[in-house]
Formats: sequence, structure tokens, C-alpha cells
Amino acid sequence: MRKRAVICFVIILWLLSGCWDQHLLKDNSLVLGIGLDASKGEKIVNTAVIRLLKSESGGTGKPSSTNVLYSATGNTFRETRAGIEKQLGGEYAPNKLRVLVIGEELAGKDIYPILDILYRDPRNSLTAKLVVAQGTAKELLKIKKSKEVFISEKLLDVVNRSEERTLIPIETIQSICPDLFDPGKDFALPYVTYKGSDSIEIQGMALFHDKKFTGTIMEGEDATVLLYLNGEEGNVARFTLKVNPEEARRQNQFISISSFLKDHNLKVKVDKHHKISAEITLKINITAIEYPLNQLSKQTEINKLNKEISKLLTQRAEFVIKELQQANCDYFGIGRKVMAYHPETWKAINWADTFPTIDIKTKIETNITGTGIIK
Repeated sequence: MRKRAVICFVIILWLLSGCWDQHLLKDNSLVLGIGLDASKGEKIVNTAVIRLLKSESGGTGKPSSTNVLYSATGNTFRETRAGIEKQLGGEYAPNKLRVLVIGEELAGKDIYPILDILYRDPRNSLTAKLVVAQGTAKELLKIKKSKEVFISEKLLDVVNRSEERTLIPIETIQSICPDLFDPGKDFALPYVTYKGSDSIEIQGMALFHDKKFTGTIMEGEDATVLLYLNGEEGNVARFTLKVNPEEARRQNQFISISSFLKDHNLKVKVDKHHKISAEITLKINITAIEYPLNQLSKQTEINKLNKEISKLLTQRAEFVIKELQQANCDYFGIGRKVMAYHPETWKAINWADTFPTIDIKTKIETNITGTGIIK
């Protein structure tokens, strides 16, 4: 019996010793960045950033690496990949993809058809960042290096830093997938611009509706307010606000603050006539990081500043909501709540026509909880 068990164990080990689906690194060309652009005749252009490793002469020392750009045009994303593979010595391997860049012309069309292959092939990296480029993605990736850092790494670093500062949403290829199929929720992606030969910048948030870039970009502090209104937050957010316009010296008119989202609440109401309204309330804690007028030891000054900052941020929020509705971008997912809790109303309306007209009110309360090391 024992001998039979040993024989069975050996047979099992022999059967499991191979790996039929292995993909050796030496046989693959790692794709770290991809740019997709619109081309003539509804075709697309795929620009791939390929990482190539070079051994030092004599086989000693650390291997060096370089990024090489390959480009191909085709009817589909998969066809362009096949075109690039013909130019490579190894297999096109997107499993280490870090950033996927979409040119703004292509982003203005339904972007799902170009993303379909990424969700179907398990070897794709769904954690890669997804961004929209000013102009074309190919021109952006042509930079190759920015201050001696490869462009794919630079893009990833710029995106991560902007996420931490609550300037753009934290989005990946995987995270936007549910919104692509949800008629009651839109999304936004980072909008990247390039200046000069090696300088790139996150300009703001590219607003989407029905899987298409609307052409509207939410920039700077407005983008931060938009993220707060949706309950999103990075490590910190900063504002510079004119709270003392009556002061003669310009620097004394402003306060610079770090803010932290304490509470967020979205309420959606529907009456018997299918009239929809929404209210967003925020509570934000604040630390004063620059205030030349000082006087922050006085509670009266604190109360005055809390009132003024709340008013200014509420005004900023009202502007952001107006921009959202003009772009027809339901970033808050109000339609999703109507669909879930008021199905009869959802069936009776056309959400694309209704969203720009609904009443969305906002209320922001701020509380100064820190003043730095001086009062």
C-alpha cells in the first residue's frame, strides 16, 4: 500500500513538472507605455514604448536599459499590436504596462472599442493609469525622456503626485470599466499637456459623457472641489482664497490652507411628477498654512474666516456643478441613484436630456482646526 502511494506521488509530480503557458522574459518585449490616436479612415495609431535591456560589454556590470518607440496603424487595437510585433524580435508583452495615453481626438469618440482587448486578454495590465493627451499621444511619447527619466516613468510619477494632491481622480483601466457600461454614471480622466522638449504637466480632469471626452477640462482648484463633491480625496488638498479683499496690500488679502474632507453626503430627491433634485453637503477641516494678517489666536477671527471660506468654496462648487451640467457629465452618479431607487422615474425620462436641467444644490461647512506653529 505504501509502495503504491509513493508511485502515485511520483506520477503526480511528473505530471505537474511542466508549465504549458509560460512566457519567458527573454522572449518578450516589455511594453511600458502605449499611446493611441485617431487616424484617417477611422483607423487608429498605436505608439508603444518598449523597454530594451542591454548588457555591458564583456557581460560584466549592471545591464543598462533604453526605451524605443514602435508605431503601427490598423483597424483595431489588436491589429496594431500585430503590426508592431512584426517589427520586434520578441512578443509584444503589455503585462507590465504602466500608462495608456489616448489622444484627445480619439478620446472624443466612444473609447470602449479601443479598450475591449484590454479586458478580454488576461495578460494585460488592468492597473495601468489611463490619461488623455493634449493633441496626440504619439507626440507626447516622443519626448522619450524628461529630465533623464523615461517618459512612461515620468508620466506615472506625475499622475501619482497629482492624485495625492487631490487634483485628479485615482483611475485605472480596471476602475473605469463599470462606468463604461453604466448609463447613470460618467467619469473623468487626467488631461496631460506637454511643454517644450521634456516638460509634461497634468492640466486637469477631462470630463466624459457616454464614453466620450466632452472637450471640457476641470482645472486646478476647481478639479479639487469636484473631487470633494464626489467624496474623493488624496493625501491632502490645498487652496489659496481671497478672504480679505478690502486689504490694501495684496498678500494680506489671501489665506492658503490645507484641507481634509471630513464628511460627504449626496441626497437625491424625486417628486411625484418625476422632478429630480440633488443636494451635496460637505464638511471640511482646514489648517492655515499661510496667513500674513495673523490674528488666528482670536476666536472671532477664526469664526469670520470659517464663514468666508465656506462661502467661497460653495461659490466655487456652484461653478463646478454648472460646468458639469453644461458638459452633460454626471460625475456624481445621480442617474445611478435615480435608476436604483426610483425605477419608474428612470423609465419615464431620457437622462442625457434631464441631467443638465436638474437642480443641484451644495452646502460646504469648514472648520479651522490648525494654524501651524504660530497663532
